[in-house]
Formats: sequence, structure tokens, C-alpha cells
Amino acid sequence: MLGFSREPAGAADSLAQKLAGRILLQVENQGEAWYVNPADQKRYFLARPDDAFALMSRFGIGITDDNLKKIAVGLLEDDDEDSDQDGLSDRWEEAFGTDPRDQDSDHDGYDDRLEIQNAYDPLSRGHPPLDDDFSAKQAGKIFLQTEKKGEAWYVCPVNHRRYFLGRPADAWRLMQKLGLGASNENLAALPIGFLSPPAPIKPPTGQKCSANSGARGIFACAAEAIRRGQKEQAKSYFTPAMGPALEYTMDFLDAEGKFALGNIMAGAQADESTADKVVFTTEVYFSLGGYKVPVRFNVIKQDDGSWKVGNL
Repeated sequence: MLGFSREPAGAADSLAQKLAGRILLQVENQGEAWYVNPADQKRYFLARPDDAFALMSRFGIGITDDNLKKIAVGLLEDDDEDSDQDGLSDRWEEAFGTDPRDQDSDHDGYDDRLEIQNAYDPLSRGHPPLDDDFSAKQAGKIFLQTEKKGEAWYVCPVNHRRYFLGRPADAWRLMQKLGLGASNENLAALPIGFLSPPAPIKPPTGQKCSANSGARGIFACAAEAIRRGQKEQAKSYFTPAMGPALEYTMDFLDAEGKFALGNIMAGAQADESTADKVVFTTEVYFSLGGYKVPVRFNVIKQDDGSWKVGNL
């Protein structure tokens, strides 16, 4: 875990520069993952595999094959199909250019994975045209191959190697393996960035929340009130029995925690409905363990015909 002591003015800028391009895991919470974008030195939330993949694709910078070859390749374990059993998945080899049906693409007596691990070129005899200075300057960046199909690669700031981001699972695995533990205090020193400004969550009718907003409208309003830290407003959308639990939760969570909880609720989908209850379901991902937990929210019809959230 990062353990920086409190520093004088300008320390936040220094910390942001030091962590530019890193993937941070919030170890004092549930291991939430953040990517520190080198371009603006803000941290961006990596909530789920799909979100991580979308964010990394969004920050991708076009690069030519000649320049990409200057950066050594890093490898992570991959459980995808591996036809030639050389330790490199077919999908990875197709992106890199080696033969997924031949363990030794250049027929020099050494299998492809072994050559890559030792900074040799598996496509020809000898070393690839690596450039350590060039690689160091690209630390933390995400590149898209402009001369191929836009394959994405992440340059790790620690070893200056590039890692393939072929699908959401790759981005998620990379977060787990290369993430750096960070304390809440250190994270608080880094401003939060958004791919787009967080738009208010509104009831489906577009009207203000009221007893007549319906189950979906009340649930959306509860999510937005929590995200904005409006405790009394949020309380009005929950059943009376849930009032004390909601107050405790809102008092316990900091601004980031409230924002995250509101986003979790906003991402839930109604997948079960009766005349008296609508169930909203989503999944919460825990980056440190790499597992997901299903979460269900019940919105219950009250005796007066209004709807209230019945659990948290």
C-alpha cells in the first residue's frame, strides 16, 4: 500500500505525477480500482470489466507498428483457447502476428512465448528494435494500433512493457495483476475524472419525484439523492423501517462512498415485478479478489398506493 506522509503545498501535484498511468486499488474499501490518466492526472473509476475496457479504449492513442515494436511485450496468464499449446492464446497471437497453430513461428528452435519473455522477436531471428528511452516516455499510456484493427495495449509504468487489452476480461486481469494498493488518504489527493459529466438520474416520466412516480421513478430518485449526499431527501424514498439504516449508512459513507452507492443503484435493472413489488438487480465487482456479488433492491408498494425502497 502507498504510505506517503502528509506533504506541504504542491504535494497533490507531485503525487499525481508520481502515479500517472498507474492502476490503483483502494485497499481500505473493497478494492475499488482507479486508473490515473497521464494526460490530465485525474483518477477514473474502473467499476466493472466492461467499464474498465471502455475507459481504457477511450484513452487510447494511435501508434504505428514501427513505434509499438520499440516497446517490449509483457505477458499475463490467459485461459483463452491455445491451439499450439505454447502458452499464448490464439486471440493474443492473432493480435501480435505470430502463428496460433505453430509454437515456433519463426522456426528458430525457440517457442514464441519463450522468445517474448526474453525480449527476442518470435517473428524473426534476433532481437526486436526495442528502445528503452522511448518505452519509458510512454509509461502508463494506452495505445491503439492504427495499422491493424485498433488493438489496444497498456504500457506498465513499472517495467515499461506493453500488455494486450483484447477484451474486458484482459483489462480486468491486468487491473488485478498490475494494480497498486492505495490508501483512502492518498486517493483523496487525486481529483476524480469523468468520461462525461454525471447526468442526473430522473424518473422515467421526466417529472419530479412524488408519491405518484411509480416504483422505477422512486428507485431512480433514491439513487440520485444518495449520490448527491441528500440524506433527508433519500430517506423520504425508503420505507419507515429502513430510515435508521439509511441514516447510519449515509453518515458512515464519505462523499465518494455515497457517489459509488448511488451509481450501484442507478446501474440496477428491474428484472422481477409483481403488483406489490419490483426487484432491481445488479452486480458489484470487488477488484482485489476479482469476484462479483449479486445485489437486489426491493421497491415495495405501500398501503397508500405509493412506492418505497425496502432494503439497502
